[in-house]
Amino acid sequence: MDAACNFARSSTAGSRYEILIFNSGGTGARPGQDGMSATGFPSGVRAMPIEVVENMGPVVIWRKELRPDSCGAGKWRGGLGQIVELGTIDESPFLLFAMFDRTAHPACGRMGGEDGKVGIVRVKHGETLQPKGVQLIEPGQRLELLLPGGGGFGEKAQRSAILREQDKQAGLISG
Repeated sequence: MDAACNFARSSTAGSRYEILIFNSGGTGARPGQDGMSATGFPSGVRAMPIEVVENMGPVVIWRKELRPDSCGAGKWRGGLGQIVELGTIDESPFLLFAMFDRTAHPACGRMGGEDGKVGIVRVKHGETLQPKGVQLIEPGQRLELLLPGGGGFGEKAQRSAILREQDKQAGLISG
């Protein structure tokens, strides 16, 4: 925290900007339907398009895609989380004010469905960060968010072979 505080007080930190980015994990499966991927619940709010975020400040979204295998398996699978990788245009340091949930406890499966995967907040190829609070992302580093998946509903063995194959072909699950 000291490094983050010093950075915030520093007169050499460059121009100031603030960007609030909403990124959502997957919702839980429902009786009769898979969970929604990368969707906030209960509002259904989705994140701003990458182009808008990059236009608002000196950031680059290097990667934003569904997180394979993050969903809980079941007759109806949970929704998938996302993988988001971002940094600054000029590789300068930046502060992260983290407010992430589902990083310690997964979304629970129901009626025999498996739990979704927990979220991870980290520096790409580096240390895991705290899910809450202000943290410094050092020069040249990128922030990587592995957002959580939703829990499954019903026994995995009851899922249609056709749906399992469609999920595999789409790269949503590996097995």
